[in-house]
Amino acid sequence: MSTLGKIALGALGAVSLLVTPGCISLLPESEPVSLYRLTGLTADEVAPSAQAQTILIDHISAPRGLAVDRVALLRDGELAYMAGAAWLSPAPTLLHDRILDVFLSETPELIPARSEDGVLARYRLQLELRRFEAEYDQGDDRAPLIQMRMVARLIDREERALAASRRFDISVRASDNRQAALIEAFSQASNQTAHALADWTTGVVCADSAC
Repeated sequence: MSTLGKIALGALGAVSLLVTPGCISLLPESEPVSLYRLTGLTADEVAPSAQAQTILIDHISAPRGLAVDRVALLRDGELAYMAGAAWLSPAPTLLHDRILDVFLSETPELIPARSEDGVLARYRLQLELRRFEAEYDQGDDRAPLIQMRMVARLIDREERALAASRRFDISVRASDNRQAALIEAFSQASNQTAHALADWTTGVVCADSAC
């Protein structure tokens, strides 16, 4: 097992990792980069019900270290990024698109819209991404645990009140310590979060109004 030199990561500081061939590592940014998207089966879009409520889904806010297109890793409390890999768009943007897809295909009681669409809606869903990283909790050469945390706040604009809030914590163990396995685990965590968020939002809205 060879030791990589320390790599500057801006405000995150310098990080060094032990690597073996085929495992996740940190390398200079000049290395070739593979672009990834979040994957998952999405059913066909369902027609909204007659009493469907329009809901605005805001863009997801995130701390600076996660609001990027890099794949985040966590080792001994230090945040770093996967070498040779990046998201197709910043992580919050990919997650926002995935959540919209799930709402469109699984919640006929709700009509999701982007905040910039300019439509009128009683409810607004505010989302905050707090964790979205592969945590090496069992050592550098073992499959990491994907940790995802999303905080949701549902605003009732008609009543000018917070209708409900909830924190979603999802953990998925990667099948091994390779890029493809980590990306698949990130996708599983994202899909589980999107489904849980859609179910919870539907329950809150339909409890307050006819759906």
